[in-house]
Amino acid sequence: MVKTVINDSKGLVQYGGQSGLSVESLIAGSEAITTAGAASVSALLSLVTADESDMAVTLADGANVGQLKIFHTVATADSWKVTPATTDGSYTKVTCTKIGDTIMFLWTGTGWAILSRASGTAAGATAVVDMPVIA
Repeated sequence: MVKTVINDSKGLVQYGGQSGLSVESLIAGSEAITTAGAASVSALLSLVTADESDMAVTLADGANVGQLKIFHTVATADSWKVTPATTDGSYTKVTCTKIGDTIMFLWTGTGWAILSRASGTAAGATAVVDMPVIA
């Protein structure tokens, strides 16, 4: 029989049975961003409404290696950008311009790596036009 416990230092730990952990459902903590400023590092999901011209959002360094951060544009009257304090790569910011634009980051311990980006615009399977701009 599999036994799963929450350990203060290790997090969720599984003992016995097959290796791995099966999760049927996950509800992420979220925040709403409606003005320029700092995004929460502790909330997995930031739902962005960009009503300012070129709204600037900053992302502080992560707390744990493997930490994920997702930004999703729910409404926009203009573009907005997210600038991580430390990046794992040669980019400095990501700019989103459309409803549905989404960017996912992973904290590597040395910076935020971009795991994925998606556009809210319908396009062909290989199109990168209208995707969030990585610069």
